[in-house]
Amino acid sequence: MTLINLYGVTNTLLNLLALNVSVLVNQERNEMVPIPRPDLTVTAMAPERVENPNNTLSLFLYHVAEDAYYKNALGPGSDIPNVARTPMALCLYYILTTHHEVDPQFDAQTQQNLMGYALKTFHDFPVITDQTEIGGMPVLENGLQGRENTIQVILRPVSAEDAIAFWSSEDTRTARLSAYYEVRVIMLEPEPPRTLPGVVLSLGTFLVQLGSPHLETTQSLIHFQLPARNGGTVQPLEATPAQVTLNNPLSPTATQNQLQLRGTNLAVGQSRSLVLQYRLWDSLLPLLADGTREPVVLDLSQNPAWQAEFASDRITLTLEAVLVHRRPDNTLVNLPILPGIYGLNLRAILNEQVIQGELKQVRATSNEVNFAIAPRIETVSAPNPDGTIDIHLDPDLNLVDGLLPADSVQMVVAGQVYSRVPVDPPPEPRQFFVRRDLPHVPPLNFIRINPHFPVVVPEAIAHPFRLIVNGAESVPVWIELTP
Repeated sequence: MTLINLYGVTNTLLNLLALNVSVLVNQERNEMVPIPRPDLTVTAMAPERVENPNNTLSLFLYHVAEDAYYKNALGPGSDIPNVARTPMALCLYYILTTHHEVDPQFDAQTQQNLMGYALKTFHDFPVITDQTEIGGMPVLENGLQGRENTIQVILRPVSAEDAIAFWSSEDTRTARLSAYYEVRVIMLEPEPPRTLPGVVLSLGTFLVQLGSPHLETTQSLIHFQLPARNGGTVQPLEATPAQVTLNNPLSPTATQNQLQLRGTNLAVGQSRSLVLQYRLWDSLLPLLADGTREPVVLDLSQNPAWQAEFASDRITLTLEAVLVHRRPDNTLVNLPILPGIYGLNLRAILNEQVIQGELKQVRATSNEVNFAIAPRIETVSAPNPDGTIDIHLDPDLNLVDGLLPADSVQMVVAGQVYSRVPVDPPPEPRQFFVRRDLPHVPPLNFIRINPHFPVVVPEAIAHPFRLIVNGAESVPVWIELTP
């Protein structure tokens, strides 16, 4: 992940030195002094500025360079220029110096002893991640934890002549005992993209076995309501690939949880079944012996509310909020239908015979196509007395489900990106809070936003609202304000 404060990296390295050097000293002296030891000082000061040192290690960042490997990488989005959207990859250069000025006769011994501990520390921990701990204490600084940061520490092969040259400006002192390290790759936080290209959901398949089922695309019909100032009418729109929700109150006569799969030879064979794939189900499904994930086959006998109608050129599929999946050991597991991108293919049994007492089947499997389950917004409330606005969601939409990553819910209001906070109400503009409490009477399932625009307006205005969950975007919705 990216960061903007380079001192977070420096502080991580200081933590590593303080903790591990303390452990090494305790082991050598057979002591049980708590770590980090109070008689050990680790600082980020420049080595020449350390005064009256006693058992001191200084780790000073003296140079920064751009990493050549990532220099020409393109950032996300289609903004021009794109360079501002690309994280800048940096290599940080540190000088590690030992300091101890107590007794001139024995100072060198202490300095060299400390240097040995420090060299061993960076040798034993060449890569620092979230899992790096010493004595049960994490090494990564708090601001870097939980963000998949990886810090690599490399000892630079600086020659003796170059080391002396580093200290050449100090005419009155000899070169100090030091080691030189390169720390990489540190990604500077880029500007967020303002425009994004469309998501590629499927690739064209140009070679198809004759007579086998083949899926070309998915289609659905979505409905959205225009703002009152623009007529307030309900508009239908065909979505390809399909984008479905778990029904929609704007159009009770039009089913919103239904999609069509278009293709050829879709009714072939003696029996047919649909196989669904969804990335967030992986934690609920075990791996098979061959290393693949257990397939989720739609069993209509276990899911009577689901419907699948097969024709030669299309399959009409109706979805519900939960899919009951039967595992190979005949146990049942409820798989939630959460927002996101789903994969689907068709399996057909072309023929089956009993040969020597064993049932043999000839099967054919189609290619995979994709569709999206979109989050459904029911209503947008009038502003609350504190200026916040509540966006009411479909009761079946659970944005606090444990399967959904914390960063999977994204929101854009009037072109501004909002961030999720765990505080209700959100304290700052451009923030939102998610609440779900179905046992409450009435049930609560909404998003509360702190808007960046005034809610008291002299004339009617409509702000576009976009809710994106796990890559799937809701149908168009507007926050309408009236005088």
